[in-house]
Amino acid sequence: MDMPLLPTKTLWIDSPPVESLPVASMPKDQLKGLLPFARIYVDKNDEDKDDCKIVTQEVPLGPISMWFHHVAPKASMILFPQTPFRNVILHVMLGSPVRVLMGNGRLTDLRNQRMDLFNLLDYLNTVPLEEGQCFDSFHINFRPDAAPELIRQFPELKDLITEDILKGEGRLNTRSVFFNEVCQRTLKQILCCKQIGDTAEYFLRRQVVNILTVFLRTMQMGSAAYRLSTKNRLKTAACYHFLRRNFTGQHSAESLSQRFSLEPDLLEACFCARYGRTIQEFILDRRMNVAYHALMRTKASFSTIAADTGFETVAAFRIAFRKYYRVEPVHLIKAQ
Repeated sequence: MDMPLLPTKTLWIDSPPVESLPVASMPKDQLKGLLPFARIYVDKNDEDKDDCKIVTQEVPLGPISMWFHHVAPKASMILFPQTPFRNVILHVMLGSPVRVLMGNGRLTDLRNQRMDLFNLLDYLNTVPLEEGQCFDSFHINFRPDAAPELIRQFPELKDLITEDILKGEGRLNTRSVFFNEVCQRTLKQILCCKQIGDTAEYFLRRQVVNILTVFLRTMQMGSAAYRLSTKNRLKTAACYHFLRRNFTGQHSAESLSQRFSLEPDLLEACFCARYGRTIQEFILDRRMNVAYHALMRTKASFSTIAADTGFETVAAFRIAFRKYYRVEPVHLIKAQ
């Protein structure tokens, strides 16, 4: 007796060949989890007959884009993830792990709360799914030919986006990178953003670049990122939580080393290994997030926001804000 063929479905991981829908057009009972600034793609099939519910959200951000997929199979099936062109993709699995047979013939496992980097061609990848094997997929895409513009906007990526990444093929990291506390909080900032237009785009592009930077830096460190002793790991975590609460202070590696009993260079190295950000980058991230939300949610003056985020002058605040978000704060106020 012939075995019945499993149903199949293509999951487009960039530029789906269907028309997108604005969030405002979605029924109220389907709005949960949808981002107000996203393009939405849903299957047109009769829901009662559909073997797998897939909702895709795309957020274009200039030379880079952000994607969310919710996949909920109602029966055993085969999913075919595919990009229509060469794409560098940083993927984060959120939910049930899956095993992927890639179009180049290699197997790779996508595990919950892990990041993996791919340079994919326009071939079909194959993912067998069981009934109820639901997951959410978050990924950041950029085409190799868009890398120069991305680096121009964010020069800190210059030494991280290498020729091996742009010209490689398949999965590019040998070891998955944990979606750490910094990335988790950054993703929460993204999901909680209710702005649209320019006020959302500048903010979200910065958050996406931060996640990409964390991954690329950790990947470059290799095994050194996982060699922290238990004592140093605990001290680094204590430093992280201290800086989350006290980000307005003037902290240096030297002053923090005295507080947490680690040599300055070792503390800096441990912090970067665990969180993918230097101490000063992390402090700036906290200040700039607080400043952005103050601009969006309050009528506070620049002088008040500068003081509340640890800047001695309005000029210093505006210079830091413009360098971080690549836009003047006054532009975001006017764009609301």
